Amino acid sequence: MRLLLILALTASRLSAQETSLFGKKPSAVTAPEPAAPATTIGASAPADGPDDAADTSVVITPFKPFAQPEAKETRTFSLAKMNRPLAFESTRELQRLFSAFMLQHVTDAGSAGFARAPGPITTIEYVVQQDLGDGRLLVKANWNASADGRLPAASEAFAVMMPEKAPAVGEKGTAVVANVGMVAVRFTPTFAPLAGRRLTMRREAFIECAPLTDGTAGLQKFVDLVRSGSEFSVFTAEKFPCKTCGGLGFTREAQKGKLEDKRIPCTVCEQGKVTVRIETKFTP
Repeated sequence: MRLLLILALTASRLSAQETSLFGKKPSAVTAPEPAAPATTIGASAPADGPDDAADTSVVITPFKPFAQPEAKETRTFSLAKMNRPLAFESTRELQRLFSAFMLQHVTDAGSAGFARAPGPITTIEYVVQQDLGDGRLLVKANWNASADGRLPAASEAFAVMMPEKAPAVGEKGTAVVANVGMVAVRFTPTFAPLAGRRLTMRREAFIECAPLTDGTAGLQKFVDLVRSGSEFSVFTAEKFPCKTCGGLGFTREAQKGKLEDKRIPCTVCEQGKVTVRIETKFTP
């Protein structure tokens, strides 16, 4: 009886040794299955995943799109009420709004009118580093801060740019561009010291655009388009007296036993003024 128990325990230990975390171990008497021959189709990568060293494709995806501003209030600027008594539609106000309009719009080549810019407008100086295809370039550039302050300046920074006419690699250029936000670029650089390394860059992206004409001619064209039925609007940051403190910049609190009230700085405004973002729509 003891002999039968010893034989049973020995057999169970042998069977347990043939199993591991990665499946069953091959038996000593079982020949391994022949490996399947490798299959190569053109220059494609193996089935288990793409080969980064041989992959030269370019993938550009939005990473941080530029958010358009939202207005808290809306008002209408009617050209028919220009310079009327008690109306805010004055020539001076129209010129001020048109100056802000120029920072938010570009010339639409298709309709010869105006179109809202996808983001802040600035001037860029660049050197082409690599052609990414489909009219897109990787450039090393310097650009100024936008006039509205929404885009900070940068120096010697990589960026993705789509010019109207693509220059050759190594060429320099200057253009007026609109920022469309930040994109993620997956590509294989062809320039030193990053040549041959598959990587992903997150950089600002720009589109070359045609700015509006400044001066009397540009303003007159704008007025003519509004009178012909074109719908335009402009966003501005207007300052108004604070209702909480009455425009004083502080509130008063009575102090027991003292003639003078305690002045508490207003937490709602800055020096008695509150900034409100307003969208002004133009009508004939």
